[in-house]
Amino acid sequence: MKWTSLTYSLLFSGLGLFSYFLIVSYTDFPPQAAELLYTWQSIAFTVFAFNLVGYFTLWIAGWVNRQYAVHASWKRRILMLYISVMILFLLLNYGLFVSAKVLADVRPVLNFSGSGWHLLLVVWLVEMVVIGLLLSNRTMQANWQLRQEATRLQMENAQAKYMALQNQLNPHFLFNSLNTLLAEIDYNPDNAIHFTRNLSSVYRYVLQCQGRNMVSLKEELDFMNSYLFLHRVRLGDCIHCYCQIPSEYMERQIPPLTLQLLVENVIKHNSISSSKPMTIHIEVDKEEYLTVSNRISPKRKKENTASGIGLKNLSNRCRLMTDKEMLIQNENDVFTVKIPIIQ
Repeated sequence: MKWTSLTYSLLFSGLGLFSYFLIVSYTDFPPQAAELLYTWQSIAFTVFAFNLVGYFTLWIAGWVNRQYAVHASWKRRILMLYISVMILFLLLNYGLFVSAKVLADVRPVLNFSGSGWHLLLVVWLVEMVVIGLLLSNRTMQANWQLRQEATRLQMENAQAKYMALQNQLNPHFLFNSLNTLLAEIDYNPDNAIHFTRNLSSVYRYVLQCQGRNMVSLKEELDFMNSYLFLHRVRLGDCIHCYCQIPSEYMERQIPPLTLQLLVENVIKHNSISSSKPMTIHIEVDKEEYLTVSNRISPKRKKENTASGIGLKNLSNRCRLMTDKEMLIQNENDVFTVKIPIIQ
């Protein structure tokens, strides 16, 4: 990063010196005026101005690349931004001409001869070629990074979906679900019908998530309710979810199977019973993160589970899709996970 910044500074400084000396040397200034323009103050100001505009252009290019990755329909806005950059460099060169004439006390200040305008356009076109090559190189690098991240995201999603499907299909889950279903058929046939429907919804949603990188928050909440219903019937009415999310956030996007993983994490690592009920709180905070929190009630005997793998996988997917980090907090006996959400 340090060497890259040094290279950019040298490039912009070189462009500034090229433009300045070309303007001073080939403009019809009197000899005494030309000598006056060869001062270190004028050269330093030119180098500073070109570095300022150059780094501003790089910042715009980086912002455009990031926005285009999310909003591919912004082609007209992106074109207008690049046209604005071209105009900015043209105005910068025009400003050099005007500044040189002011320093040399050459009148009129704002008007140039035909050769002056030709020289201005030549300098500007050379700068546009160099800047265009630089931005094209940065765009190619950004596209390569996007392809790398897309590949990583596919791997992360495939792993997450496999883990979720594996959790739903493992013998322990099926054994508990079928036993619960049989018990409900005997003692509460109506509830057995609801249990079967929710069990079907769980499997259907997992299969529907195949090939999707993001899903709406509403879909995830509906799935989580079905998933929680299964555990509520199995464990008894001792696990609850307090969800307070404004309606305008329901169409926001998060990685699929996010809430299932977090709810499963709560059930797996906490002691839950009628004497120790568990409440999971889900809301959107001021920073527009989806927060899932629960009171910590550790089990007496820790299970030998691959703890942390699911959260690490989810963190990688959040970073790749939203360019933000998932946050994990463990304070005052409350475990909180904050998921970035996007429009």
